[in-house]
Amino acid sequence: MRILFCGTPDFSVPPLHQLHAAGHDIAAVFTQPDKARGRGQQQQKTPVKQA
Repeated sequence: MRILFCGTPDFSVPPLHQLHAAGHDIAAVFTQPDKARGRGQQQQKTPVKQA
């Protein structure tokens, strides 16, 4: 099955891993863009993007 996955927070990562482990075809993953955070305003990736 081809899947389009949409998610950003931490709790979106386990379902993404489970879909991949089950052998599903993940056609695309949509998540929010990186945001500048902290004192140095460094770009921080979303949890889904890191996975």
